[in-house]
Amino acid sequence: MKKYDLIVIGSGSAGSNVMHRATSKGLTVALAEAGPFGGSCINVGCIPSKALIQTARSFNQVKSAGRFGVMAEVPGLDWQAAIRRKDRIVNRMRAGGYNSLAENENVTLFEGEASFAGTQEVLVSGDKIRAERIVIAAGARPLIPVIEGLADIDYLTSTTIMELKELPKSLIVIGGGLIALEFSQLFARLGVEVTILQRNQHLAPQLDQDIAAEIQTILVNEKVKIITGAKVSRVGREGDLIFVEAEKNGESSNYSAEKLLIASGRKPNSDRLNLDQAGIKADQRGFIFVDDHFKTSVEGIWAIGDIIGGPMFTHKAWHDGYLLANHLIDGNAISPAERLIPFAVFTDPEIAGVGLSESQAREAGFNFDVKRYPFAAHGRNIVDDKLEGFIKIIYETGGEKLLGAQLIGPEAGELIHELIAALYFGAKLSDLRNMIHIHPTLAEAINSAAFSE
Repeated sequence: MKKYDLIVIGSGSAGSNVMHRATSKGLTVALAEAGPFGGSCINVGCIPSKALIQTARSFNQVKSAGRFGVMAEVPGLDWQAAIRRKDRIVNRMRAGGYNSLAENENVTLFEGEASFAGTQEVLVSGDKIRAERIVIAAGARPLIPVIEGLADIDYLTSTTIMELKELPKSLIVIGGGLIALEFSQLFARLGVEVTILQRNQHLAPQLDQDIAAEIQTILVNEKVKIITGAKVSRVGREGDLIFVEAEKNGESSNYSAEKLLIASGRKPNSDRLNLDQAGIKADQRGFIFVDDHFKTSVEGIWAIGDIIGGPMFTHKAWHDGYLLANHLIDGNAISPAERLIPFAVFTDPEIAGVGLSESQAREAGFNFDVKRYPFAAHGRNIVDDKLEGFIKIIYETGGEKLLGAQLIGPEAGELIHELIAALYFGAKLSDLRNMIHIHPTLAEAINSAAFSE
């Protein structure tokens, strides 16, 4: 049996962060990875999906260039070239990860699915490895709901849809969350007839309803068909098409398309780890219980990233690894519960937020006010002809301390960082007013929002 100072299960942003810190301190690390190095983000998540989203954005920009007086020919699309570009990007980043491992004499990569053989022992592809400290960062995968007939058809997930050899003529998306928003717009812009079937009464229940309503309007204007309040009961195949039966307001309707995308959330990979063998406790959905220092129910075992639940963002998982390394390796006290965890959705326009949303501030009992500023009133947006969306700033009544912000508009994923910094340092609304912003820029809209009525 091989013994190490630390075993890390999962090479995504959470696990690799801990691994790099540990090896930099001279600790020997066994890194177990069931798939390619880099986890979901590099291989099947953030990076490949944003590469394809950029293809769709570029295609849409060329199509709409006439409004700027640019007379471009009707663009064509080489989907396979877009896939090859996506793959080149993924392979480049993945290779960089493998190169860093090869240069690191303190880490040993074990390729294969890991499972516990005891509280200090892990099996990986026939190898038994041992360490007094183990970090679980095994991530999550697409959640497949129980739907009659689903097992009998060739459906797509957020992973497999990016491997399509050809664009379908039509696509049904089951689910209306953040992943569904990005993929539905991507494929609609490339000429695919897209239908979203969402069980909730509005899209993206994680967002405030006014933000969700705005992106729904934008998607509908881009010819995405959206059915909310639709409970899917059955799926099947009729000839070359897949049909989905869904009930809304007591009435059943059938929808059909060439392809079906399941975008109904993500499931932790804890069911593959044989947690019972180590006595590690998880909830009914499989998310591992941890305390404020990421410690599991078993001494010497910690868990971080998507496998512990909460917001499933790469940057959150990375920060989990950063904090755990500070605590586990450097001995520093940490407090993950007090973190600001921002988010972004890479639709066009983008959606982003940080801190409390309006609904969360209300549920928490704050006395608060809201500043709203439409991008349609902003000079730079008028020049750029990017008029959709708005900025919403939530702040305490009286003291004006910032509580949170949500944006839907161009480059929202970049603009939100000013507001992240503002909340992090405890800024007030008056601070946003007092800071000089460059004119004419998109970021100047934050200053304008602070002045709005």
